[in-house]
Amino acid sequence: MMWEGVMAGLAVAAVNGALALAAVRWGLDKGMQVFMIAFFGGMTLRLMLVAVCSVAVLKLTAVDTKGYIVALVGAYLFFLLLEVLYVLKNKAEKGDKG
Repeated sequence: MMWEGVMAGLAVAAVNGALALAAVRWGLDKGMQVFMIAFFGGMTLRLMLVAVCSVAVLKLTAVDTKGYIVALVGAYLFFLLLEVLYVLKNKAEKGDKG
């Protein structure tokens, strides 16, 4: 049962990461103000989505809670790091200084 929890945590984090990438890619082409709204607003919506999914997974299934939480937090932080690195790389490629 532990591996099911780990896989569920990774799946929720991966969906969150995919939504983050979509929001960042969309927002980067729209200007800084729209990007900030997409980035922070999207982060808030995604965090609520992760919370709702987590409650549903933990209440409606028999997955291992510890495995789920460890995998979710670890993968969430990893995808967040990738998101920040993607933004920095994109900004450097465009030659933005500020």
